[in-house]
Amino acid sequence: MAYRTNALRQPSCVGCPYNYYYHDPIPKPQQGITMHLGERFCTGGKKAHRFKKSDPKRGVPSWCPKRKNPCEVRIYIFKSANDRLMHLYLSEDPNNPLYPSAHRYAIAAGTTIGLTPQVFWERCQSEPPASLMGRNIPLYSIVEIDDGLMPVFFYLTPEGVKIMHHFDAARAQSNKREGMD
Repeated sequence: MAYRTNALRQPSCVGCPYNYYYHDPIPKPQQGITMHLGERFCTGGKKAHRFKKSDPKRGVPSWCPKRKNPCEVRIYIFKSANDRLMHLYLSEDPNNPLYPSAHRYAIAAGTTIGLTPQVFWERCQSEPPASLMGRNIPLYSIVEIDDGLMPVFFYLTPEGVKIMHHFDAARAQSNKREGMD
């Protein structure tokens, strides 16, 4: 199956270009802070920020400069009536659900939301996404919630909301809607 239904990936500082481990034995002032051997820093802000022992070892700390609050939301819908029909025809086989293709979608709306992707996902289990978003969201739409760390894509199906592994948002954003609402 092309999309996950149970859990979100948790972002990590591993691989972040701002995650810095100081390994020089001589302490040195850099980016407004004195760095010592064995300390870990985030260099993403105006000043470097030292990780504390209480900060998460694997996850991203709450003070991360990349984190967006409120989160950005983008809603993608089919770019044309033909793309919607093609999707419906190709996904008629219940044993082979169709994975949404970015070339069939275009951005319909952009806004912000006070929910993180994790909280949105948890609340979608008991509430309809339209009530969480404050607007009607068509079936087979894709909702992107970007918290600055890692965008998460949700696919709205008749069976409920599904978490998607991959969606080429740049491709969908470059598409133009063809007079469809």
